Amino acid sequence: MSNSLQKLLTLGLLACQLQAFSQTTPSIEREQWSGSNVIQKLDSKYNNESAVILLDKRRVEFIDGKDEVTSYKTLHKRIHINDDKGIERFNKVYLPVSSSNEIVDIMARTILPNGKIITVDSKNIRDLQEGEQRYKIFAMEGLEKGCEVEFYYTYKAFVSYFGREIIQNNYPVLAAQVIVVSPARLIFETKGYNQVNAASDTTIVDKRIITVNQADITGVDEEKYANYTANLKRVEYKLSYNASRSKTERVFTWNELAKRAFSIYGTYSDKEIKRVNDLISSNNWKKIEGNDATVVVAVENHLKKNFSTEENLNDESAENLEMIIRNKISSHRGILRLYGAVFKQLNIEHEFVMCGSRENFEVDRTFENWNNCDNQVIYFPKLKKYIAPTLLGMRYPLIDPSWVGTNGIFCKGTTIGNFTTALADIRRIQGEDYNWSYNNIEAKVRLDASLDTLIVQSKQLYAGYSAVYYRLSFNYGPAEQQQEMLKEMAKFGTNSERVITSKVENKEMESIRENKPFVLDLQVNASELVDRAGNKVLVKIGEIIGPQAQMYQEKPRQFAMDVNYPHVLHRTIEFVLPAGYRVKNLNDLNISKVYRENDQVTMGFESSYKLEGNVVKVDVMEEYRNIHYPITQYEEFKKIINAAADFNKVTLVLEPQ
Repeated sequence: MSNSLQKLLTLGLLACQLQAFSQTTPSIEREQWSGSNVIQKLDSKYNNESAVILLDKRRVEFIDGKDEVTSYKTLHKRIHINDDKGIERFNKVYLPVSSSNEIVDIMARTILPNGKIITVDSKNIRDLQEGEQRYKIFAMEGLEKGCEVEFYYTYKAFVSYFGREIIQNNYPVLAAQVIVVSPARLIFETKGYNQVNAASDTTIVDKRIITVNQADITGVDEEKYANYTANLKRVEYKLSYNASRSKTERVFTWNELAKRAFSIYGTYSDKEIKRVNDLISSNNWKKIEGNDATVVVAVENHLKKNFSTEENLNDESAENLEMIIRNKISSHRGILRLYGAVFKQLNIEHEFVMCGSRENFEVDRTFENWNNCDNQVIYFPKLKKYIAPTLLGMRYPLIDPSWVGTNGIFCKGTTIGNFTTALADIRRIQGEDYNWSYNNIEAKVRLDASLDTLIVQSKQLYAGYSAVYYRLSFNYGPAEQQQEMLKEMAKFGTNSERVITSKVENKEMESIRENKPFVLDLQVNASELVDRAGNKVLVKIGEIIGPQAQMYQEKPRQFAMDVNYPHVLHRTIEFVLPAGYRVKNLNDLNISKVYRENDQVTMGFESSYKLEGNVVKVDVMEEYRNIHYPITQYEEFKKIINAAADFNKVTLVLEPQ
């Protein structure tokens, strides 16, 4: 959960009056070893798996204490090891915790095939800090093929009334269980994703217990063009009612989140507004001629050039607009406030939007898990465009491509009397058209006099999302990094570092609004693209389009395809034939794999040629007009990806006439 969402949640807790009742804190349920102390016999279908997770149990328990609600989490796993790879994977266990003194229970053991049990000594459990995350780490002793590893731990956790448990990974799971326990007055709801069973809900004495059981979960591997985490089976939970306050009033709704976000990002003190007006005047933003887009671009470029942002700055000055403008540094929450105040004073209609990501977790209209919307953008209704204030490399109208195509919580302002607040309008975040982002090549190539080197004069043109990485590097990266990037870009399509000339055009971030392409114009002498076979000259013309991915997999496809953002790749190649030679296999340049829906192209690869005098003119078009392609179209998608790879391998055979 981001720092901004934690603060929104904290405000939500206060408003919902989720106070604990004064009573003696009951003891939490203590975990026990699972099942038998001997090795479990597995079905032969698991013989080729490196490991099989016999049990994956997660328990989240909320307890009413004397002064506050506390939360405890338990993770319990038992794993059967089949081979050396499984041993390597589980010979060390990393358990994430909040701090070193909040462990209630922690136990680990190895069960050997001969019946011997080796218990991990608590003295061998040590702490590990990686960035902001702390772990308990311990080595499992005596692992061998056919053994089983079992461990569990319970720790006191940060109290959050939203959560998720991912119950699928790259190993089969025979039995998974997610349990949410709470005082009877706190009514939680759960929802399973990616075909997870429904929960059972019971109340025992003063506790409400929600249980989700899932059996025989297949192991899944990462796949090309797929969002791995988003596709894993998971259980999400959230607090929906506080019966001590009301049994019918739903808490932590999307409307409530929108109101709280607006109260933070959209309200300012008089002193803050005065300082914002000074900033506006010093930049003459009110005098800019043109439409709202011109003003938005000017504001965004200035703030991103002159203000630095860090997500987790906890200093109050990082949220106060007076201090931000003075110090030119802010938190993510602070920079959203600054953009909002500037646009408010400039009368630019805007809405704050919170969203998730296609790569991980998205906003679900029917299940209000606030943890799934910790990315912030600003939407301009008149322009129907977005900006991402927290992302340095993005400029109007581009935001993180993985946020596009997801549901957003649009905080739509509304005024009741003299009071202004916001309501949640949940809708899809629309991105730019497929032809906005492209990676094109315009190449003119010829052989030198000795016929052993290909002289490549080419332009690489990158626009939209395809240009983001390059512009970011050439505007903010050190000179050494830029030179290294030039070398790599020159090698793309030539495999050579012998750069004769090079020139970069339109590297400015301001070029994004008009979608001027980032251009690398260069000449490269590439002997790597020429071979000889007797009196024949072999020209690796297919490599001009750069390395191409291939898709071959032994296992059936598991996930739908995601291409990050819709885009086009158009390449033209003009090859001047040397005098006295002809091409033996021009038809190898003709490839066509196109997929249509309702007579409209949605993806495809097409290459063709024309011979005009002594010039072979090659045209290559590859396009992906959608972000998402269902798994039912996998075979067609694979053919198109592999068609590009096939073209990449085309070598023209030149022979004397």
